[in-house]
Amino acid sequence: MVLRQTLAQTTMKAVIILGAGQGKRMKSSVPKVLHKIAGKPMLQWVIDAVKILSADQIITVVSPELKNHEILKGTDVVVQEVPLGTGDALKFASQKLKSNINKVFLFCADTPLLNQKDIKNLEHSKADLTVIGMKLEDLKKSYGRIECNNKGYPIAIKETKHNEKIKNIPTANAGVYVFNAKMLQALLPKLKTNPESREFYATDLVELAVKNGHTTELIFADEENFLGVNTLVELAQAETIMQRRLKTEHMLNGVQFLLPETSYVNHDAEIGTGTIIEQSVHIGENVHIAENAKILGFSYLSNCTIESSANIGPFAHLRGNVVVEENASIGNFVEVKGSIIEKNAKAKHLSYIGDAIVGEGANIGAGTITCNYNGFEKFKTQIGKNAMVGVNTTLIAPISIGEGAYIAAGSVITEDVSANSLGITRTQQQEKNEWATTFRAKYSKKLS
Repeated sequence: MVLRQTLAQTTMKAVIILGAGQGKRMKSSVPKVLHKIAGKPMLQWVIDAVKILSADQIITVVSPELKNHEILKGTDVVVQEVPLGTGDALKFASQKLKSNINKVFLFCADTPLLNQKDIKNLEHSKADLTVIGMKLEDLKKSYGRIECNNKGYPIAIKETKHNEKIKNIPTANAGVYVFNAKMLQALLPKLKTNPESREFYATDLVELAVKNGHTTELIFADEENFLGVNTLVELAQAETIMQRRLKTEHMLNGVQFLLPETSYVNHDAEIGTGTIIEQSVHIGENVHIAENAKILGFSYLSNCTIESSANIGPFAHLRGNVVVEENASIGNFVEVKGSIIEKNAKAKHLSYIGDAIVGEGANIGAGTITCNYNGFEKFKTQIGKNAMVGVNTTLIAPISIGEGAYIAAGSVITEDVSANSLGITRTQQQEKNEWATTFRAKYSKKLS
């Protein structure tokens, strides 16, 4: 019992996430850390990644405009009014540390590609200060460099923007650290501003730790996992990497992407085994696709559920709480919004289905439109089981088409149609003999 209590006391962990930078290089009105990767803000990716540590405390350092943002719920928020570097942010955060914390993990909010295996490796470090390093293939990159002694232990981190010569060092700083909490509290007051930038750098803590007799450790990890996003170019690079990761995971689970590099998948997409995703498909937020579905090229899906063996597309657009049930088909240039398409129903061509229930086995002809909005309110359309709606038909909601009913092509339907009936609104066709000949002769004379 005494042993268990001792172990518990040595593993009280805090995570500090630095996210107060202004992000001027993004040239965007959106705060840098709220820019999204695969539909999730960068800061949220970091918060989610560090959950593997089961930390006793998570502290987020943010700018004033983010202090009340919902993304920070569950964290202790520290506002850095004027950003004066990572060291300054760390000073503010350390004041918020709980008294029983003895291990502090430091991450940056603009690194959305963190790998939980790397984070877990940090948990096993024994040194007073541990830093993650990356082996660079391109020495021209501007990452800070980690200087080590002849035993391979870090002794300093130098920023390349202040010393170009250190770019020859192949070990780059990933910006992730683990500190002994007491050591951190003792060293932070000793940080000095950089004479050129007039900012406090957390990187200087390595050299301070060594000078004060503390132990250090270096853990290596892949450079890709620590890509820092400071520009929209880097945001696009991070998106490309995340998309590759997400689609690789789906493919390993039995989802076939015909041209994976052309499609987009949101982070929360659920896709069942045996489903085929063709080229240039956009799978947005809150999309659930069951087994053996087929999503044809250039389709756009968001907030929808696709049940097993359903076919979608090509060029289909589903949005706003759509359900497409088993074996149903939504074809080319069909938009579906806020509707349920029941089993075996079909809408194959050039239609808009909004706020409707299309019954099992019903067939929606090309050019059909459910008119659901009068400029003030939206209304429902109910289409019964096995109904047949002819081409170029307009259904004015609210309206109900009974089971097995037929709607004649070219009709504008404004009243309910009962089961197994024919709904038709057409004027009688007329034919005027030789009308075209007379018409052409008239205009030929006029234009001559």
